Amino acid sequence: MTTEKKIALTYTGIIGGSIALLALLSFVMACFLLPKGAGSEAESSLIPSLLCYVAIMLVGFVVISSLLVYLVSRRYTARMIERIDTAFQSEKAFVRNASHELNNPLTAIQGECEITLLKERTPEEYQAAISRILHETKRIIHLMKQLLFLSRGHDEILQSFTESIQIAEFMMSFVGGRVRFSPDSFAYSVKANPHLLKIAIENILSNALKYSDTQPVEVRLRVNELEIEDYGIGIPPDELGQIFQPFFRASNTRGFAGYGVGLALSLRVLQTYGAKISVYSELGKGTRVKIIFP
Repeated sequence: MTTEKKIALTYTGIIGGSIALLALLSFVMACFLLPKGAGSEAESSLIPSLLCYVAIMLVGFVVISSLLVYLVSRRYTARMIERIDTAFQSEKAFVRNASHELNNPLTAIQGECEITLLKERTPEEYQAAISRILHETKRIIHLMKQLLFLSRGHDEILQSFTESIQIAEFMMSFVGGRVRFSPDSFAYSVKANPHLLKIAIENILSNALKYSDTQPVEVRLRVNELEIEDYGIGIPPDELGQIFQPFFRASNTRGFAGYGVGLALSLRVLQTYGAKISVYSELGKGTRVKIIFP
């Protein structure tokens, strides 16, 4: 439910409840103030009193309702301001980190060009320089694709081509080298875009292989639960809750190449298709990623 709907329902509840309370109190007071069997003269004398009472109740209703509406508005306004500030700070951090990550390969390209132009080079040296520039250019293109994907909304992703994917068969394409796969069943399927799902799984597997040196990576499938476990460097406990933030990299991964965007992409894709992802890790022993499909 959106914040606007919550506010509207709250206001409606306050006003409706106040009106109902006013009507109930007026009815009760009328029953007590109007004696049974009284004549028209007695009834006439009570009418001004009842009108005065109703007027007082109306004033009280307006005052109380206004106060409640003010308090609720103040509460929701504070929440919305906090959410806006959080989103703004998050966007600033995203732009700052993106600029930093883009600056590294661009600086490398600039330096390579400047060094190459300092003097005449042999064809082989020019070719080597161009190869290094091409490598850095590919890094920029890869990062830009990831950033563009992160900026897409969930609706846009859901509208892309989807099909029924048998998870066990799908995971077989990743088996090889250090990746070991042991499925319990080949029956479970999920409806998703195969290209996007491949990106999500590939990013997780890539991290598992990267941070586990020569150790094997175990992939297990239990009906709708997929586990990817490595026996590598692990994640510091106080940093585990930040690993899905764009550009975040654990303090013990500084010596490894990467941007810190892959897991954020995986989370976006998997959540879009209703999957839940959780990570368990022990520093120096390894990491286990658990994905539960709907």
